[in-house]
Amino acid sequence: MLYALIVILISGIGLLLYGWWDTNRFDVRRVEIEVDRLPKAFDGFTVLQISDLHNRTYGKDGMAMIHAMACLSFDCIAITGDLLDRHLPKQRENGYTFARESAKLGPVYFVQGNHEWRIGDWPEIKVELTQRGVRVLENEKVTLTRDGASIDMIGLSEKTSVREMQQLISPNTCSILLAHRPERISDYAQTGADLVLSGHAHGGQVRLFGQGLFSPDQGILPHYTSGVYPCKGTKLYVSRGAGNHSFLPPRIFNRPEIDLITLKTPSR
Repeated sequence: MLYALIVILISGIGLLLYGWWDTNRFDVRRVEIEVDRLPKAFDGFTVLQISDLHNRTYGKDGMAMIHAMACLSFDCIAITGDLLDRHLPKQRENGYTFARESAKLGPVYFVQGNHEWRIGDWPEIKVELTQRGVRVLENEKVTLTRDGASIDMIGLSEKTSVREMQQLISPNTCSILLAHRPERISDYAQTGADLVLSGHAHGGQVRLFGQGLFSPDQGILPHYTSGVYPCKGTKLYVSRGAGNHSFLPPRIFNRPEIDLITLKTPSR
């Protein structure tokens, strides 16, 4: 019995140490997503998605993620919320620095996460990000054009209603929706959006056999944690996130990631 307890204790400590080590690294996850109404001119259009950074920095100079991003080829950057961490106000400048350096690499579109919403000074955050070259989409859209074709990039705030979402969608234009919370997938599907990019779930924090164990607002064994989920003509892509919540334990078997998403016209 004592031997078994010692083995369990050592294994638990080993997992925590592995988690702390692995949480201080990140991957570039490359994925192709077929979008049914994507204009042919946008076949190959690439979005670099960053979600849930939570004021995190990597490397001795804090710029390792920016350096990795600079080596990638993409058309725009989408930051899908929780760039900041409301529990770490003294580290907020880390997030602003990341925003500024990202904007040097290409167009950056940003939407609120629950942390930006709950910090309590959203107008100031919006100004700070805008001054650093980031386009903040607060229930707004921008139309991107290429070779005479267009798609809409639409950003939602934290408390957007379904009715407000629907008013942002143009039924005759392919739409990419940036929205922090994946658990609202049925709401997004009601809008007719073609693709939704989200985060928030942190990959389920601990992943075993491809299943996350816990996620905010989804609870135990959450469904929407990583990858593509179709729903009534809308596709949802969930990033595992680039950082870690200040109050959560280390991520285990769930390394932080940034997502290089290439949009493709249907192969059929």
